[in-house]
Amino acid sequence: MSSTRTRLAIGIAAALALATPLAIANADAATTLPTVLAAHPAAAPAATTYTAAQVLAAIQQHSTSATQVNTKPHINTMTRAQNVNVYQPASGVFVYTSSMAIDDDGSDPDPDPDHQGETTFQDSSGKQLAAHHVPFYVLGDDCWDNKTPCPHFFYKEHGISGRQFALVFYNGKAIGAIFGDTQTGNSQTTSDNDSRELGEASVKTASLLGIPSSGTTGGVDNGVTVAIFSGPSWVVNGTNANLSDNAQALVQNALNTLGASLAGGTTTPPPPSGTLFEAETGTLSSGGTFDSNHLGFTGTGFANPANAVGAYVQIPVTATTAGTKTLSFRYSDGTTAARPATITVNGTSRGTLNFPVTANWDTWSTATISVPLNAGANTVRVTGTVADGPANIDSVTVSQ
Repeated sequence: MSSTRTRLAIGIAAALALATPLAIANADAATTLPTVLAAHPAAAPAATTYTAAQVLAAIQQHSTSATQVNTKPHINTMTRAQNVNVYQPASGVFVYTSSMAIDDDGSDPDPDPDHQGETTFQDSSGKQLAAHHVPFYVLGDDCWDNKTPCPHFFYKEHGISGRQFALVFYNGKAIGAIFGDTQTGNSQTTSDNDSRELGEASVKTASLLGIPSSGTTGGVDNGVTVAIFSGPSWVVNGTNANLSDNAQALVQNALNTLGASLAGGTTTPPPPSGTLFEAETGTLSSGGTFDSNHLGFTGTGFANPANAVGAYVQIPVTATTAGTKTLSFRYSDGTTAARPATITVNGTSRGTLNFPVTANWDTWSTATISVPLNAGANTVRVTGTVADGPANIDSVTVSQ
């Protein structure tokens, strides 16, 4: 675990060179890629190849007040300025831009007198991570504010665990890194490094990015962007000997996945054919909202019903003739459990329709049911039968 450090780092001004489309991959990545992807189904190759510069530009475009996660600013580890924020530009991805201070912690021998032999997390064989061999980044050990939800970004609230994969961007490059160590927690002696800080990473991270990697005089003051991919499918397995290679093997697939999501969900299927009715033209039960914070929706947004049994969205639809029609609901469910719902047409229940999980909240799928409709105006209600309520509903399409 990180301990009190005296930072004597030389501040080196660094601007992000967006014009240089370079993504670094380890020379051995090609031999490990199939094995790594087999353990990371979420990292399936996307249809379009994206460069580091393209993805970083899209991240910056989507890092706005609307996507900001923290309500109190974090501390830049090197400059000590409280000006670092965390954003969620895409579902399940959390991003911050800060400095890079050099972490020497881990099982490698090191001349740094403040070097600690233990990191917060270990490799797959239970050994302490090696800062000179494993590219890792550092987050706060706990919520400095002792509140839930945390006003500062706290990793445990966002599906992030040890060895969680991240893309790290600097000076036109992108590498893979894992979550390896934490800053001082509230239960430890306070110092000028605490759980509000962002901007520390291992010696190996710095060396892969071309940043001076001395634990006492290395680092940069700003310009390093970290994009953390949350969830268990993005946890990297391996030992100190191959964790770096395994992380680099995921870089291009992570760029493609995030690039496609930020480009508007190019891998999301279009709405089914028929007459489409947007969910946002309807009404919601108490606690529901019409939102636009996930990508790939049609119209102006989508329905986000309340998380409760009985929560609903009701959508007005029309049919040119009376008879049995197919309703195709375009929905997303980025959790780990399906969200079944009762489908009611003109006040009469027509059965329960299952809405299986999707890859994330930016991925849309369809669920269909056949129901009788009247000629002219009808109302279709989707009512949740589980505690999480219904899925997010983008639209319903009426077809024969």
